[in-house]
Amino acid sequence: MKREALMTLIALGMALPALGAQDTTRAQRPVGTDTTRRMTTAMPAGTPLEQLVAEEAQRRANIARVLLLTNAQVAVQQEALRNLSDQLYISEQLVGATHGQLKLAAEALDKQPSTMLAVLFAADSSAASQIGGLALSIDGASTMTLSMSDTARTAFRVGAADELFRGAVLPTPHTIVLTTTVNGQPQQLVARVRALGDAVTYVQFAIQEGKLVQTAWASRTSNPF
Repeated sequence: MKREALMTLIALGMALPALGAQDTTRAQRPVGTDTTRRMTTAMPAGTPLEQLVAEEAQRRANIARVLLLTNAQVAVQQEALRNLSDQLYISEQLVGATHGQLKLAAEALDKQPSTMLAVLFAADSSAASQIGGLALSIDGASTMTLSMSDTARTAFRVGAADELFRGAVLPTPHTIVLTTTVNGQPQQLVARVRALGDAVTYVQFAIQEGKLVQTAWASRTSNPF
C-alpha cells in the first residue's frame, strides 16, 4: 500500500512540470499574436497620413530645386535694382539742386523787379550804308537777329539808335555779344557788364569809322538820355 502511494506521488511530481510548461506556452502564444496584431494595426502601410507626409516632402523638394535654379537670376536682378536705385538717387539730387537754383533766381527777380538791361545799336553816317545784319546774344542765349533794311540805314545815317533788347535781369554781371557785318567783313564785340540793381543798365554798340565799339551806363529812370 505504501509502495503504491509512493509511486503515485512520483508520477504526479513528474507530470506537474510538463503541465506547467504546456500551460505557460499556451498562455504566452495569444499575447504574442495580439501584440503583433496591434503593431500592424497602428502602422498600416499606405495610409492617408503617410501619403500626405510624402506629398508635403515632395512639394518642399520641388520648391528647393526651383530656388536653387533661380538664385542666380535673382542675384542679377537685385544688382540691377540697386544700380537703378543709385541712378534715381543721383537724379533726385540733381533735380533738387536745380529746383533750388531756380527758386533763388525767381526770388532774386522778385526782390529786384526794376533791374533792367537795355541793349542799343547805332552807327555813324559813313558806316550806315555798309552794315549787313545784326545778331545779339546775352549770357550765351541767342536773343535776336536783325536784317538791315533801307529804312534802318537811313535812320542810322541821321544819328538814330535802335533798341535791340530790353528786359528784367538779375543784378549780376552779364555777357553781351554783338555780331555784325561791316563793308562785307564780319565783326564781333563781347561786352561784360554788371547790371545795377533798381536801375536800367544800358549797353550801346556802335559803328565808328568802320569799327565796332561799345559803351555802357546806368540810369535810375527809364529814359537814358
